[in-house]
Amino acid sequence: MAVVVLNFCKKGKGERALAKANVKYIEMRRGKDGAKIKRSLFTATGQISRQQAYELIDQAEKGSTFFRIKISPDPVKEDVHDDLLLKEITAKTLDIEEVLGKSISWVAAIHDDHTDKRHIHVMAVTKARKLPARDMIQAATDACLEQRKELDLSRQPEEERESEGRIWQRERLK
Repeated sequence: MAVVVLNFCKKGKGERALAKANVKYIEMRRGKDGAKIKRSLFTATGQISRQQAYELIDQAEKGSTFFRIKISPDPVKEDVHDDLLLKEITAKTLDIEEVLGKSISWVAAIHDDHTDKRHIHVMAVTKARKLPARDMIQAATDACLEQRKELDLSRQPEEERESEGRIWQRERLK
């Protein structure tokens, strides 16, 4: 099961500065052995710069909440070969506007260089006061497991793939 950790920047004076500091952290956190690393920031629509992420924070409506989120696929059951598409998992995990009843904007970076557990850090902003943690955990887990099945299936010889594909399709239709 994927792990999703949520917290938020304390409301009040300095919350936007704290949100910007988090964006800088997720982009610039040092790698193994203290090596300097600059990671790509991305949103649901593609890559963005840190300045664009700061603008997202500056332009957030008054009363918005700035959430810090960490999404971590299970390294034993889901991300066994370090091959999951983490950007896709992030987008599916944060596709919660319907459940939330409010819009949500976010910026993220993949951290796959300083620990054996690949994960994604996200800074999200919304007018909602809390996020649907259970729904997000389920969405992350479902996205990870679906990718794992597809990737494992693509590694098998063609005859096995066709047989398992038919079985998997029958299970989905149930």
